[in-house]
Formats: sequence, C-alpha cells, structure tokens
Amino acid sequence: MPPNDEPHDDASGMKLVVRTGDKTRGVFDLVDGTTLTLGASSQVDCHVPGERYLSRRHVVLRPARGKLEVEHLESASNPVLFKGSITRRFRMLPGEYFVVGKTEFHLHAPANHDASKQDDDAEFQFTLGVEEMRSRHGSGDRMRLLDLMELPEVLRTRSRLDFFVYASSLLRMASGATWVGVLTIEPDGPTLLAEDAGIDRSQKKPLSRGLVNAALEEIPKPVTHCSWNTGRDDDVKATAHEGIDWSICCAMPVPGEAPILFYLAGAAIDEPGRYGVDRSHSAQLVLRDTARLVGLVADMIGRAISLQTLESWQSRLGHFFSDKLVAKILEADAHEELAPRITEATVMFFDIRGFSRLTEGKLERMLDHQDDLRQVMTAMTQCVFDHDGVVIRYMGDGILCCWNVPYDLSDHVDQACLAALSMAETMEQVAEDWGCGIGLGVGDVVAGSLGSEQVYAFDILGAVVNQAARIEAITKIIEVPILVSGEVAARVSSDRVLTRRVARFQPAGMDAEIDLFTIERTPDDPAVREAIEKRFAVHAKGLEAFEAGDWNTAFNVLHPIVQEDPASRYVYTRAIGRKAPPDWHGVIVLTDK
Repeated sequence: MPPNDEPHDDASGMKLVVRTGDKTRGVFDLVDGTTLTLGASSQVDCHVPGERYLSRRHVVLRPARGKLEVEHLESASNPVLFKGSITRRFRMLPGEYFVVGKTEFHLHAPANHDASKQDDDAEFQFTLGVEEMRSRHGSGDRMRLLDLMELPEVLRTRSRLDFFVYASSLLRMASGATWVGVLTIEPDGPTLLAEDAGIDRSQKKPLSRGLVNAALEEIPKPVTHCSWNTGRDDDVKATAHEGIDWSICCAMPVPGEAPILFYLAGAAIDEPGRYGVDRSHSAQLVLRDTARLVGLVADMIGRAISLQTLESWQSRLGHFFSDKLVAKILEADAHEELAPRITEATVMFFDIRGFSRLTEGKLERMLDHQDDLRQVMTAMTQCVFDHDGVVIRYMGDGILCCWNVPYDLSDHVDQACLAALSMAETMEQVAEDWGCGIGLGVGDVVAGSLGSEQVYAFDILGAVVNQAARIEAITKIIEVPILVSGEVAARVSSDRVLTRRVARFQPAGMDAEIDLFTIERTPDDPAVREAIEKRFAVHAKGLEAFEAGDWNTAFNVLHPIVQEDPASRYVYTRAIGRKAPPDWHGVIVLTDK
C-alpha cells in the first residue's frame, strides 16, 4: 500500500502516520476489516524503508471500529514499544502511537473538536491526543522547556522522590499553576509523592478524584478541565477546590509499578500582563499548550523510568538467565512471568573436582586461583545457557541449575543431559587438571522470585534439588563425571543420549533406594554406537549377577571392560571378594555423603 504524502482529516477512516523525529515519513490508509502487514520489505502492505530496527515483516495491523489492533510477529527480532513498554499485542486508540527503533507510528483519526467555539464564560474538558501532544506548533516561550532533555540525567543522579520535587517545581514555573503534585495510585486511592505550590501547603490539596480517574482511563494522554468562576454554586465541582479554575492531569505507565500522575491546578489570571491563563476566548488554546507540555514532560519521565526499570531487570535477570530468556521475560511483565509457581523441572548440581585439593583450604591459594575458577565457571554457565537452562546460584566451586522454568521446555530432560555432557567435555579443554561431578534429577519444584525486598533472587525449592546434590556426590565414589536418576534416564531421547544403569544405591542419610545411570552422547557413527551398546550389555549382564548375589560371575563378566569403563570397574571392585555378604539384597548402601 503506497503511503499518502501528508496526514489529513478524512471521515471515511483512520490513518497510520509514520514519523522519525520531526519528519513525516508516510501515511497509510486503514480500512476497517482489512489485515495489513507493516515492515521494511517492499512486498508488504505498509512499506517503511530506512528504519534499521524494522524487520522485513514486523507487525500485523487490523483496523476495526475506530481502533487498531497491532500484533508483533514472532519472526521480527526487535521489540515494539507501546505506552513505554515492550508489548507483543495491543489495541490502539486514535492519538496513540507505537515505536520501533527511532520511528513512531501514530494512529490518526478525523478531527472533531473546534477550539474556536469557546466563549468567555466557559466550562470545558478535553483530552489531548498523543499526536497533538508531540506537535511542535505550540505557543509561548515556555515551550522552550522541551529542551529539558537533562531530566533523564537528573533522574539518574537523584532519588526518585527528590526528582519528583524537582519536576513539580519546573512544571509549576513553566505553567503558571497554583499547585503541582506528583501522585501514585494505592488501594485506598491517590497518594501524594511530591508537590510544589504557590499556596499554603497546609490547605486541602486541590485534587479532583474524577479528573484523576479520567487521566487513568486515558493513560498516557493528558486530560484538562476548566471551569471559570462566575458565581455559580457548582463552580468547584470540576476542580474540587475553591479558587481553582483549571486542572490538568496526566498519568504515565511504569512497568511493574502503579502509574505515576502529574497533576496541575491553577486559577484564572485577570490582571493584564500577568503570566498564566486568562479568561479570553484563547484560553483553551493556552491550556492545550500547557497540557502538551505536561504530556511531553510526563512522557519523557516515563520513558526514563521505564529505561531504568528495564536496565535494572536486565542486570538482575542476567545473573540467572541467558540473553535470549531475559529478552523474552522483559517482552512480557517480568513480575508476572517470574511469580513463584509449582512446575516440573530438571535440576542439575555441578561441582568442580580438584579445586579443593589444589587449594588445600588455604585462603591465599584460593585467591591465587580465582581467575582460573572464573574461567571455568564462565564456560560452564555458557553451556547451561546454550541449552536453555537457568543458573539458580553459584556455590563456591559449584553451580545449581535447572530447566523448564520460567517457561515450558518440551525437551527439558534432553537439554539438561546435553548441557551436562557439554560441561564435562568443556572441562577437559579449559581445566585439564580438574574434573567435575554432575548430578541430574527431575521432579516438581516451586520456582520463581523467592528473594527478599532488599535482594532479588530467582530460586527453586523441592526434594529433587536435594536429590541432585546427593547424586552429584556419588559421582566421586563411582569416579564418573555424570550420574542421573532413573526418572531422567527413562525420559531422555536415545537419539541424543545413551543411558546405562550403574547399580541400585541407598545414599547416606536417605531411606529411599535409587537407580543411578551414566549417560553418553549418542554418536553419529553406527559402528561407534554399536561398540558403546555392546559395552553397556556386558555391564548389564555383570550387574544382573552382582545384584543376584553371584559375585564370582559378576567379577568374571566385568573383567574385560574394567580398564575402559569406570562404572563397570566400580561394580567389579565391589565384587572383588567373589562372594556376597549374607545380608546382601542387591542394593549398595553408601555411608559417606
């Protein structure tokens, strides 16, 4: 669909106006009931060249009944921002806009408001659309306050409360308002965060609950109400405060928090030459100018706070999740996505073998090897992230990880096993003198944001966490790098991973008996796979005799493979006496943790 040259009012339908900075890049007609694709490709319905963050096919547009539904396509790599937040699907009203990269897409509808028809004795209320709010065609020198681009920097260098006091002062001086307040919404109603006033602060605040509610309904558009004092008894009903003739309220969304509202209240100026809003027929134009300023300042502050929030969440989540998962979480509502819930997870406990022996518990030696330890931990973390896992926490020279949280992963058992194999292989490359032990289990956990108010933490709780730690400890006894539970072995795909039952164990401190398995990557070469399966078959035959109490047969069966197979060597060594004890029941009871 070729764009028009300029936006113009047309009662027949809406238009999408494309702008980069001050430049209008194009205008597209929107017809109810149609479905349009917007992107950088010349083959789409709405072709927008020159925006490097716009994919060839970026969003789908569905206009209907005076609104526009926008859907971000999965194939588009860069996000769509709507009302200051990354959003996948949303509905726009006329006057609203969304952003991709540096380009804004405004929804434009036929104008239906004539500001010239107000008379001197007026009462009126209007909501300023985003398109008009961002227009540069305002009046008055105070619009030079649009140069307040230092506001985001002030926000970075001050506490949020101090910043709101600062912003209130600037808005009052720029608008000629009697009172300016910054509010938030709590369960019991609006709460004042900061204010600046030219009136006695002990007086009742000139707040109209109706105007606050209107601003919340129209978020993020500023809403203005004006009622000149003419002696009528109902003059104060619109502004909720005697001596206040006009009020402006603009709410801005804050990701993960209640909206922030800027509220300005002022009186009509009757003395010629005084700065403010007089009662002339141009009063509405002046108030539109002031509303535009309030909306722009609120928008600027909202974007700065949203960016701070995004950076804060990225910093927090980067400790636990890969960049891919962080982006997915932030596209939605991080608070909601990470709320604690019960889910199945594959849990891994990883530990470095040889670090404690190398440092011998001496702090100086531990300090000397911190660079080596960091290199190993970085490589292990990358293996986890490469297989869509989550790092729950680092514990000295150990790592607790899990899969299938915070998002469902259909092959989470496979991915955890493949990550474990990659970690064992990588250890041989980055730390030849060290080895590793890895234990894997699968089961239900409570997963989510389980930290404190002071310190954010994503964590998991459940019996499978303790099980994975116990399994990892047994790898040291058997002298293999990886052991997994029977539940993991039963669910992993043989096309990716081959499993072999080592034996049945009763770990120290546990009443339950568990079967433990080793895993090996399934080779592409059929001959190599056949050799592995043949070795596993020998182990299975020897294990059958071992568990039945025929240790002499087990010893003889396992003898040919003990040099190449540590798991078989472990069972072989247990059977070296050739005779099972009288109380033998096929389970290896471990006494050391």
